Amino acid sequence: MSNRLLLLLALATVTASSTIAQQATTATPDRTPDVYLDNNRPLIQKKDKPPSSRTVTGKVVDVTGQPLEGAIVTLTNGKTHERTEFITKKGGRFNFDDVSFTIDYEVQARYKNLSSELRKVSQYDRTAKVVRILQIEPSPSPATEAKKETPPEAKP
Repeated sequence: MSNRLLLLLALATVTASSTIAQQATTATPDRTPDVYLDNNRPLIQKKDKPPSSRTVTGKVVDVTGQPLEGAIVTLTNGKTHERTEFITKKGGRFNFDDVSFTIDYEVQARYKNLSSELRKVSQYDRTAKVVRILQIEPSPSPATEAKKETPPEAKP
């Protein structure tokens, strides 16, 4: 019987000590733990490589600023004179991907028989995302052009 009593007393002691140890390791709501076992360091950021090509995007609009769907935008390579065309989507937007940083380009839009000014994209502009707004303007009539070119005559 004394063996049973000793065994029961030993079991009660182990149970009590494990309960006390469990309560000591459990964080109470008013106290935050002082030690963290996981790795909470900020991740080391890798240096971003500079982009190897750029994107030329934009919008084709008329003189009132309304977007023109169906305009043809031409991107011309200044070195090889190779042309790439894009037909604008809804909202007059166009997009050219994989445009080289080392070549000059020209961008121009046409809509029906009208066209925009020729816009340059320089190799010295290191912007990765180039945005151009191309405005389609009505071409002046030949009579108006002739009036601009002839100087006014002096009257005696």
